[in-house]
Amino acid sequence: MLIMLCVDNNPQQLEQIKKDLSPLSASLTLIQATSLQQAQKLITDNNAHFSLILCAQTLKDGDPLTIFKHTQCKLSRKIIYSVTPSLQKLIDLTNQGHIDYFLQLPYKPQQFREIIQEQITEYTNNNAANDKFIETMLSKQTLFEPRQLIDSAGFKEQLQDYSLYSDSELSSLVIKSLYKVLEKNDQHKVKRCYSENHILTKENDKNRFLWFITEGEVLVKKRNIHGEDQNISVLQAGSMIGGMSFITEKPAFSTAITLMDSIVLKIDNSIFSQIMQSNPAILAPFINLLLRDFNRRLQHSISTEIALQESLQSLDAVYKKLIESEKMAVLGQLVAGVAHELNNPVSAILRGSDTLTVLISELLKNASNSPFAQLAQSTLQQALTVQPLSTLEVRQRTNALLTRVPEKALAKQLVKMNLDEQDIPLEHNRNLSESIKLLNEFYQAGTILRNSSSCAARIADLVKSLKHYAGQDSSAPESINIHDGLEETLIIFENKLKNYKVFKDYQQLPQVDCHPIELEQVWTNIIANAIDATAGRGAINISTRYLPYNSEDSVQVIIEDDGPGIPEHIAEKIFELNYTTKRKGNFGLGIGLTICSQIIKRHNGSIEIESQPGVSTRFIITLPIVNPHIEHESSLFFQRASENNTDN
Repeated sequence: MLIMLCVDNNPQQLEQIKKDLSPLSASLTLIQATSLQQAQKLITDNNAHFSLILCAQTLKDGDPLTIFKHTQCKLSRKIIYSVTPSLQKLIDLTNQGHIDYFLQLPYKPQQFREIIQEQITEYTNNNAANDKFIETMLSKQTLFEPRQLIDSAGFKEQLQDYSLYSDSELSSLVIKSLYKVLEKNDQHKVKRCYSENHILTKENDKNRFLWFITEGEVLVKKRNIHGEDQNISVLQAGSMIGGMSFITEKPAFSTAITLMDSIVLKIDNSIFSQIMQSNPAILAPFINLLLRDFNRRLQHSISTEIALQESLQSLDAVYKKLIESEKMAVLGQLVAGVAHELNNPVSAILRGSDTLTVLISELLKNASNSPFAQLAQSTLQQALTVQPLSTLEVRQRTNALLTRVPEKALAKQLVKMNLDEQDIPLEHNRNLSESIKLLNEFYQAGTILRNSSSCAARIADLVKSLKHYAGQDSSAPESINIHDGLEETLIIFENKLKNYKVFKDYQQLPQVDCHPIELEQVWTNIIANAIDATAGRGAINISTRYLPYNSEDSVQVIIEDDGPGIPEHIAEKIFELNYTTKRKGNFGLGIGLTICSQIIKRHNGSIEIESQPGVSTRFIITLPIVNPHIEHESSLFFQRASENNTDN
């Protein structure tokens, strides 16, 4: 006994349907529902399966699709009726396979019963796989009886419309039709049985066959941009494979491989042509099936494209937020880093101020116009400018002076003050030793003033760089002597280098195009790291080289310490942001060498490290002399580190 569910908000219409179907009561049980909620309850509570569902197109309490999509109604034949149908909605419902038939009111009772009887027959055929149905259609050279369509004006038109059938129905009928044709003659062995893991189509290979799965499962997969296979879908019995490549003769879009023992129909072009010529009734439903497959691919491609565009927009928004977050994180490091960088020059200024306070009172006592006073004033003025001397030159001049000044320490002081060729006036009963020591105090005063001025300039430049980072300032490159910046840096570290042997080997260098303050930042970071690595005691060698024979004239600055060195696996990471090797208790953000790398890169130069664990560490900085492509806008070095971290 078949069961039919009829749903309508109009009780009179339900009663009329019951009356009109009474002649079928022997084979058909009718259950009625006056609301969508009542119908849903009947479907859920009723253990029996509804063979047919008849429903008004418009319900006051919801959409009939709610019923049609219910799991228990998957196999039911679904019929919609209406006096004035919504044509567009009707087309959508049929194309999407949600309904099987549309009935326009008013109807003739006899015609209505015939339609219901036809739907009962179709339900029985689909579920029992009645081959007689196919045979009858083939003999009549048609696969389907005409279905009833309604146009916008409500006129009836008899058309052979395959869109009223679901994909599974249409595919099933095409396959059964092919089977029926091949029953009498399968000399080409179209029907094939394949075991698990048999490849039907291979991605990018030419496909000459159309495949229909009649039993089993087939996995469809495709390679991604990384060359890895990704599963797309698993096709069941009734599915078609290779339609696009078969028709267009293009390489297969994907790979299809059986997941179990499967039976398929394998049809090549010549066989396909023979079947279509001998059985033209198959052509129309096959084309409809093929168009549906193409349409699904197109819709999937469009949906994928839209999803990708949305993902790209979303990623772009996230990327912008990430950049802002990264910038804020680096700004936090910047505050700590600037405090660290200001600490050295500020400490130097404070130390100098204390010493200068004591010296000034002593120096003022000796203020006069005597030859010694004039020499002292000249010595103080001379100390205000940097006079870089290599260790070798200091030693040679000191040795030459020992013939006139017997004490080596005094001779060395005169050389540093550049007074080794001067006659030292002896006044107020002072001997040579006392006079040299007093001149050295004048020299120290000048040195402290120079140091304070240099440190104040360093602070001003740091503030200027901060302002530029905020978009308020900029500076142009200059042509300078590299040695001046190295000496300025050594002055800042003068107190920390008391227990070090600092060896300087300076070659005569031409002027170099650069941002001097940025390069001083490089020297500061490298020397500070050397001091930390050697624990406050050892030797630091600073040398310069002129390389006129490179592809472009350049100079090299080599800074070497005799510390514990850097292991090879760590040496590869020291230029990375936030990586630090500083010992516990030492300040280190892990941004200093990243900054150095960015500054040198910005100057179109290179920075290399050579280290022998347990022996030494050497930094080699190479810079072009003429640098027309150097960036003209200075920037705070932490910004460069931020950009580097973002790129990685």
